[in-house]
Amino acid sequence: MRREIGNVVLDYTYYCGKDLYSDGEIEDILLEAVRNGNEEQLLHASSNWAVLYHLSSIRENLLEWYDFGKDAEILEIGSGCGAVTGILAKKAKSVTCVELSEKRSMINAYRHKEMDNIRILLGNFQDIELQEKYDCITLIGVWEYAAQYIGGENPYVEMLKKLKHHLKADGKIIIAIENKMGIKYLNGSPEDHTEKLYSGLRDYIGVTRVRTFSKPEIQSLFSEAGIENYQFYYPVPDYKLPICIYSDELQPAPAELRTYRSNYNTARVYHAYDAALNDQICSDKMFSYFSNSFLIVCGEEEVKHSYVKYNRERVADCRIKTQIENHESGRLVKKQALETCGSAHIERMADHNLNWHCTFPNLDVPQSKYEKNSFEMAYIEGESLEASLYPLRHRLNRFLEAIRRMIQEYFIPLQDQLRPFVKTEAFERVFGQNLEIPDTEQSLPVTNIDMLFSNMKKTKQGKVYCFDAEWVFDFPVPYQFVVWRALEIIYAKYAIYLRGNITKNQFFNEFGFHDSQIAVYGAMQQNFYLYVHGQHMREMYTKNYRKSVINEEISIQG
Repeated sequence: MRREIGNVVLDYTYYCGKDLYSDGEIEDILLEAVRNGNEEQLLHASSNWAVLYHLSSIRENLLEWYDFGKDAEILEIGSGCGAVTGILAKKAKSVTCVELSEKRSMINAYRHKEMDNIRILLGNFQDIELQEKYDCITLIGVWEYAAQYIGGENPYVEMLKKLKHHLKADGKIIIAIENKMGIKYLNGSPEDHTEKLYSGLRDYIGVTRVRTFSKPEIQSLFSEAGIENYQFYYPVPDYKLPICIYSDELQPAPAELRTYRSNYNTARVYHAYDAALNDQICSDKMFSYFSNSFLIVCGEEEVKHSYVKYNRERVADCRIKTQIENHESGRLVKKQALETCGSAHIERMADHNLNWHCTFPNLDVPQSKYEKNSFEMAYIEGESLEASLYPLRHRLNRFLEAIRRMIQEYFIPLQDQLRPFVKTEAFERVFGQNLEIPDTEQSLPVTNIDMLFSNMKKTKQGKVYCFDAEWVFDFPVPYQFVVWRALEIIYAKYAIYLRGNITKNQFFNEFGFHDSQIAVYGAMQQNFYLYVHGQHMREMYTKNYRKSVINEEISIQG
C-alpha cells in the first residue's frame, strides 16, 4: 500500500497496522498544525517539550553544516516527525526514511510535502528488505534503542554491522546520541530516556530498553563492529537543540560554556555551578569525555569543520551561521546567512570589517573577503582575552587590574577619531528612543559594539586581533557604551567567581561608570536585543520551554 501527501510517498508494505509508540495527544496537535501550516504559531505559543523537539528549526543545526554531496542518497532511520528530514532533503539527491509510527510519518510528510525526493517506509528497520545501498545512513537518537528492535547478543554492534551492508563504498554512518557521562547528568539532570536521576551514571542497572555510552565505550563498540575511521563532534548544549558544535580539533576554553537553564524536557536539580564545572573540565582538556552529547561520523578520516555556531533565535534577516573550516592552507572562518533575506546583513559585515579598527592603534583584524554571499576571514590562532582571565578568577584585585590593562591597551581609540555624539534616526531604530544621553558623550566614525573580550585573541607573537565584525554601525554610538558592554558581558561570564565579592554595579564603578550611565547603557543593551530578537524577544522562543530548576543550597563562599 502506498499513500502520497503532496510529493512525499509513504510506503506501508512493512507497517504492522498500529503505532508502537507515541507522545500522546500532542501528536494530534502537531499533525493538525502541519496540515494547516500553523507550525510556527504553535512553536512560539507552546511550552510543551514535544512541540519544541519536533518542530524547532534548531534541530537542523545538527546536520545543516555537513556536506553530504548533492548527489548523495541518504537513509534516515527513525525519522520521527521530520525534524532533520527537511535539511537532509535540501542537501542530498534523495532521502529514504524508516519510521515505525504512521502518525509521525504523516507529520513528516505534511511538513515536507513540496519536496519530491523524500520516501517514507513505515515499519521496523529489522523487518524492512532494502535492496539499495546508500551514501549515508543516519541514526539520530536511535542507536540507544537498538536492543528493542535488533536481535543478537550485542544489538548495538549488530545494528552497526547491519547498517554497513547497506552502505556504498566510502559510505558513512552518522550517529547522534547522549553521553551517559554528560556534565548535565553529573549535575542533576534526569536521564533523557528514563527521566530518572543518574540512570546512566549507574550503568542502567535494571533498565533494559535503552542504553547510552561513554566515548571509550562507543569506540570499543565501533571496534567490535569493524568500524575503524570515525570523527567525534560535540553538540552544545546537546544534540537535540545544538547551538554550536565542537570537534576534537577545536574545543571550548574556560568561560566559553554557559548552558545553565537549557533543560527543556524535564525539571532538574542543580547541585553545583554549571559554569564552574564546565570551566574546570575545559581547563583540564576533558570536554570530549564529559560533553552532553556526541555526533559521530563513521567512515570519515579527517575533520573538515572544526566548529560551527548558529544564531537562529533572531529576526529572519539576522540569522547566521559561523563555521570554521579546515583547508590545506589553514583554517578559514565563514559567516553565512541562514535566510535569503539575510544576505545584506552578511554583506554589511564585509563592508564594515576594515573600516572600524583603524581607530585603535593596538588592534588588528584578520584578512577577510566577501564571496558568494559568504563573509570569509582567516582564523586567528591564540588565546582569547576572556580565557586569559581564568587563572585570576579567585584573585579579584588582579582580575580587575588585568581588565584595566586590557582596556587601556586595546579599547582606547585615537583621540583625533572621537567626535561629539549626535542622536540619529538610525541610532534610535537600533538602540531605542527617549534615552537621556549626556551631551558629553563622544562617538567614532564607525563603531564595533562587539569589541568583547571573547572576540579578541592574542597570538604567540603578542599581536591582538578582534575577529567579530557582525555589529558594526556607521552612525554615531556613544563610545563608552562599547566599553560598558564588554564589561557587562565579561562580568556575566565570570559572575560565579565575582559576585560574592563585588556586585555588577560595583564592578562597573571600578572602571569609572556611574549609576546613571549604567542605567542608560543597560537600556541601550536591552533595546539592541529587541532589535535582534524581535519585539518582546519573540524569536527567543526556547525560553518558553525552560523547565524549573531545583536549586540545592550552594554557598557563594564555597
